[in-house]
Amino acid sequence: MNDREKKLIVILFGAALIIVSLFGYTSMSAALQKKRVELKTGADELKLKYSQLDEANARMAEVTWLAENMPAEGAHASIGADLATFTEQSAKKQRIDIKKRPSPQREDENEMGDFRSAVVKVQVNCRDAELYRWLCDLQNPKKARAITYLKITPPRDDKTRIDCSLEVTQWFTPLSEDDEDLVNE
Repeated sequence: MNDREKKLIVILFGAALIIVSLFGYTSMSAALQKKRVELKTGADELKLKYSQLDEANARMAEVTWLAENMPAEGAHASIGADLATFTEQSAKKQRIDIKKRPSPQREDENEMGDFRSAVVKVQVNCRDAELYRWLCDLQNPKKARAITYLKITPPRDDKTRIDCSLEVTQWFTPLSEDDEDLVNE
C-alpha cells in the first residue's frame, strides 16, 4: 500500500467514525429526550396521586361519619309520614302554633343515587325563642334530617311573633325490590 492509499483509508475510517459518532449522538439524545418526557409524565402523575391521596385522607373523616350515621332504610311514604308526625310533635312540644299542618311532599321520581329524600312542608306562628329551639330539634345530621327551606315573615297584627314556612328533609336508603315485596305481603 502506498501513502495515498493509506491516507485514503485513514480519511475513510475517520469519516466512518464521524458518521457512527453522529448517529450514536442523535440516537442517544433522542433516547435521553424520550426518558426526560417519561420522567416528567411520571413526576406529574406522582404529584396527582399525592394530591388525590391528600384529598382522600381529608374525606376519610366524612366517610367514617357517614358509615356511623347511615340514613335509615325505608319507603318514601313511611319515611315521609314519620317525618310529618315528628315535625308536628316537635312543634307541639315547643308550644308552637301550627298554621298549616306538616304535609309530606310527593316523591321525586328523578332522584338517583344511594339515598333518597322525603320532604315535609309546614307553616307555623311562634316567638323567636320557640322557633330557635324547634329548629334545633328538627335539624339533626345524625338522623339524616335537615331544614332545607326556611322563610320567616313578621305578621302585621302581633310584633312579638313571627310566621315561618319551612321544609324539613329526611334522607333515607330506599328498600330493595325484594324488601318492598316482603313489606307489601
